[in-house]
Amino acid sequence: MPFSRLAVFCLAAMWLAACTPAPEATKELPPPDAAAIEAHMAYLASDELEGREAGTPGYDLAADYVAKQFTEMGLAPADNDGTYFQDITFRRSVREADGRAFEVKDAAGNVLPLTENVNAVVYNSIQGTEATIDAPAVFVGFGLVAPELGRDDFAGVDLTGKIAVVLGGTPKGIQNEERAFYGNRKYKNLSDRGAIGVISVETPTRKAIYSFQRLLAEGRLEGASLAWLQEDGTPYTDAPALEAYAAVSLEGAPALFTGAPVSWAEIETAAEAEGAAVPSFEMPITIKITQRSAHDTVKSANVVAMIEGSDPDLKNEVIVISAHLDHIGISKTMEDDKINNGALDNAAGVSTMLDAARMLKNGPPLKRTVVFIALTAEEKGLLGAQYFAKNPSVSGTIVANVNLDMPVLTYDFTDVIVYGALRSTIAPSVETALKAMNITMSPDPAPEQGIFTRSDHFRFVEAGIPSVFLATGWQNGGDKAIAEHQAKNYHRPSDDMSNNLNFDAAARFAELNARIALTLANADQRPLWKKDDFFARQFNGPMEP
Repeated sequence: MPFSRLAVFCLAAMWLAACTPAPEATKELPPPDAAAIEAHMAYLASDELEGREAGTPGYDLAADYVAKQFTEMGLAPADNDGTYFQDITFRRSVREADGRAFEVKDAAGNVLPLTENVNAVVYNSIQGTEATIDAPAVFVGFGLVAPELGRDDFAGVDLTGKIAVVLGGTPKGIQNEERAFYGNRKYKNLSDRGAIGVISVETPTRKAIYSFQRLLAEGRLEGASLAWLQEDGTPYTDAPALEAYAAVSLEGAPALFTGAPVSWAEIETAAEAEGAAVPSFEMPITIKITQRSAHDTVKSANVVAMIEGSDPDLKNEVIVISAHLDHIGISKTMEDDKINNGALDNAAGVSTMLDAARMLKNGPPLKRTVVFIALTAEEKGLLGAQYFAKNPSVSGTIVANVNLDMPVLTYDFTDVIVYGALRSTIAPSVETALKAMNITMSPDPAPEQGIFTRSDHFRFVEAGIPSVFLATGWQNGGDKAIAEHQAKNYHRPSDDMSNNLNFDAAARFAELNARIALTLANADQRPLWKKDDFFARQFNGPMEP
């Protein structure tokens, strides 16, 4: 029987009532527990939890399990109502099977050869259950606005009441983490300028990363989208003007640009070049999109616990250690095993976080408060982290986030990649922990992927908080192990407990994260962004003088 929330609440209350002496200053961190990590992973990645998709009973079982572990460790609840659960209400949206339409006409009224679910797709919408938009189209390149680079892809065009046609991805030749940031803001840019719909066009680069045909084949279009509801009951979005979303494949792109002042062949060539100097222009076509979506409401919780700081002043500065608890649920397109167990993604991150929490609870005093969060809805767009960053359930000021997501624990890692470490003064604390364990910090081996913007820590970055994301590195066979996981198991049912997992490596990863948290909690100064760092400037974060 799953551990109920009532039981968790009662045990937490018993803990709060207990009188526990302050830890002695001479205490050392206890050793990591490989067997405990294995047990955590075995349950969180079990078929019983059905892939832990946010908003499902399987995820709730996982959340109850984590809360039980926090209780047994003696960690205090960090939610305002005295529980470990920060409940979030989401609107859930899925595509209706019928009723979608996608039609493009040229200036003479001829229908162009673009067919929904063949070389074009219409997505579901979190905004409304049904919408039809019929409007002229405007091509806006990559939809990039970068004052630092002297670039504005919207200069000279008017999007008010129109449908934007935008290239997927971002231009080459821009610093990779910043390039990913710009790419993530394109829908907001479109909405802010009055567009009512958007069509994303596949490029050769995007096709190589995740193709349009793979999107169709893997059935992800039929998955649910989530958006958390604000106090007024409306879904949170930074692109409220967009009523419909669609995509066109690389093969369908030439038809979309029929009669355009610049041909698709010219645009494709420019888009693949450094800097991607792609022009923007009004298109001689009109586009009609009909989307139909089914909506309901679901709840899912972040699970939040803390160790209160021992210093009367510094305890109001909060270090957050996070790992996402959700995964992608049950695959509809698989013939045999349909459950995406998510052993490495991210039962591994949560399980090592749990053991790090145990070590810290039983270790030296922590001057600052340390909060541990098992986050929901990462796979739906970093939503649990976004909600917490905007609605923190702990008092004080969050001054740093260390995020653990999909450490590949199938080999003896000797290095780690700390995405974002050099952007802030978190780096010295990381280096102190690494040195104590004879582990090295390696540079980002695949900067073109813009990993720094792609996991939960980035929601803290958006709140101006110095943050890092830790992953096992490429040395000592790590490059092959990580490549194998990405090629064979990532977001597939085969990411389970049968993949020769190395629990000694898992224990080492847990110890490393405990040491980083300990160092951050007891440092003389809170972490700050490096002076004039790009993300500190974008989000008004505290910088070094």
